[in-house]
Amino acid sequence: MFTYETTSADEAPAPASYAVEDRYLGYRDADRARPYAKYLRDDTLPLQPHVPEVLLAGMAPTEYGYDIADAARILSRPGHHKMETGWTRLDSGVVTVAVHTDMPGVTGEMWDWWMGWHSCESSRYKLWHPDAHQFTAVGEPRSADTALSDRQRYVDNVSYVDEYVGGVLTPLAIRFVDPARLGFDAPRPGATVIAGRVGLSVAPVAFGWVVHQVRPIDTGAEMRSRFFLNHLEHLDLPGASVATPPSGRAPVAQPDMAALGAALLHHCAAEMNHLSSFLPVLHEEFAGTP
Repeated sequence: MFTYETTSADEAPAPASYAVEDRYLGYRDADRARPYAKYLRDDTLPLQPHVPEVLLAGMAPTEYGYDIADAARILSRPGHHKMETGWTRLDSGVVTVAVHTDMPGVTGEMWDWWMGWHSCESSRYKLWHPDAHQFTAVGEPRSADTALSDRQRYVDNVSYVDEYVGGVLTPLAIRFVDPARLGFDAPRPGATVIAGRVGLSVAPVAFGWVVHQVRPIDTGAEMRSRFFLNHLEHLDLPGASVATPPSGRAPVAQPDMAALGAALLHHCAAEMNHLSSFLPVLHEEFAGTP
C-alpha cells in the first residue's frame, strides 16, 4: 500500500490566513472586484442526469469497488469500469467512490492550469462550487512563479480548503502528489491525472486518496474521479504546519466514511460539472496570469 512522503510544503507553516479569514458562501464586495468575478454563479448547476439515479440506488455491490493500489492499472485500461459513478465498501473497510463527468470543450491542460491557479485565493475557489466552497490557501504560494509549469504549481503542494461536504463544513488538507508515484504513466496530450492524499487541515491526519483522470473524447474530455476513504495515517508534520481553526469553530469529529462516501459523490459530481461549463473561457482569459 502507498504511504505519503512529506514535502517542503508540508514543512511550511500553515497559511496565516487560515485562522483569520472570514468564512462565507458566495461573494462580498471585495470578491466582486476581482477580474474573474463575472464567472461566479449564484447557484451550482444541476447534476448530470446519471448522478441522481446512482444516489437513489444506494451502495453498489462490493465487487464493483477496488482500492488505490489498483487505481492506475484499472483506470489505464481503455473503455469504462463497471462502477463509473457510485460508491461501495470493500471487505477491508475502505470506501470507494467513483464519479464520471462529461466535460464538453475541456482538456487536461485546462485542469492542470486550474489546479495551479485557483488555490491562492478563496474567491477563485468559490467559482468551483458556489454552494459549498468557503476558503482556500496553499502551503507554498507558487501561482506567480513564471518559471514553473502549471503542474509544478500544485504537485507536491498542500491545498488547505474549507468546504461543505454533505452539509458538514469540513476542514481539509489535500496534499497533491505526482501520479507516477501511484503507478500512472505520463499522460498523452489533452489528458492529465490529478492525485492527492486527503486529510484534515487542523490535525496531522490523513484518511483517503483521490485521483481525477481526465481523458480526451470527441466532444472534449471526460473526468473519472476516484476516492479511496478509510486509509488512516498519522502524518509526521511540524506543529506549525497544522492549521489553527478560526475562533468559534466547533471541534472536528472523525468522519463517518460510509456517510462521507455518498456525500462526496454528490459534491464531486456537482463541482466538476459546474466548473467544466465555463472552464474553457476562464482558461482562455486568465491562462498565463498569476
